[in-house]
Amino acid sequence: MTAKALPHSVVRPPLCPSLPAEIWINIFRHHPDLGHLWTTCRRVSPSLRACAEYAFSEHFLKDVYIDFHLEKYNLGGKSKRPEVCTTFARRENEWAWYKDLRPDISAYKRIDQVHYIKVTRRWEENVKGWKAEMPNYTIHIGGLVNDTALPGLQIDTVNRDIRVRWKEMLSLFFREHERSQLLKAAFRTRTAKKVQANNALLMQGKTLMPFDCPPLLSTAEAEILKQIRRMRLKEYYGDDEQMVWAIDSLNHFEQYDAGNARALRINPDLPGAGLGERWFGSLALVQGLYLDEWSCVHRIGCKGEEVKDAR
Repeated sequence: MTAKALPHSVVRPPLCPSLPAEIWINIFRHHPDLGHLWTTCRRVSPSLRACAEYAFSEHFLKDVYIDFHLEKYNLGGKSKRPEVCTTFARRENEWAWYKDLRPDISAYKRIDQVHYIKVTRRWEENVKGWKAEMPNYTIHIGGLVNDTALPGLQIDTVNRDIRVRWKEMLSLFFREHERSQLLKAAFRTRTAKKVQANNALLMQGKTLMPFDCPPLLSTAEAEILKQIRRMRLKEYYGDDEQMVWAIDSLNHFEQYDAGNARALRINPDLPGAGLGERWFGSLALVQGLYLDEWSCVHRIGCKGEEVKDAR
């Protein structure tokens, strides 16, 4: 018995000629949504990927700002904190350099040069002492702010600049933005269904309880940010069982009273950390992660408001 020959696929010529790369680049450079440009348009084809990356390298890298925060401990509040702000300086292949915005030390009086040197040393310490759970910087692109990793981060205190692998930096940044958009869309869908169900209960003359009310969007956004950050940390510490346990334990460590998202209660009774259990004595690790997370989320929020006010 002979097998039937598979039908030949018919390759149809395009109905219209493809646009030259120069036109695609010109279109992309005016794209209003950089997240969509990087995560969607760039994935369409190899040629559009090259066009999108060229548009970013030539037109959008200058709109990326990296601000390094110098304080050791985030004490809350919204006052202006000491930081070293950097802006795009140049690009060579996969590397992008960002320059310290401060004038050269020679422009300062001698008494101010001591403070200048201290700030530079603290900046260098923060860069070389980078930790995934406490990056000590924020990245803002357009109106978006986050503290995703800076692949290949290196600092040159003599030239007062840093360099990063810019494509990887953008991929990590916009990946979390894409995740955030998906989770927010899912939240809106759940909220709409919950509101519809609540309206049906009210039509039946029933009384709603506090836990029947969906959370506010602002509350959901804060939780989504923490959820995405924890996903990031679990990816980074994937081979460290204790850290993965500690990250998962953050959900148990912080608890909110039903119907009141502001009524936070700390729960020290963590699964797996009881007497005789594997992670007994590891509560301090979870506490440290919680404080680092609070500090970073607060810092991102303050920088977001600062960027919004400046636009």
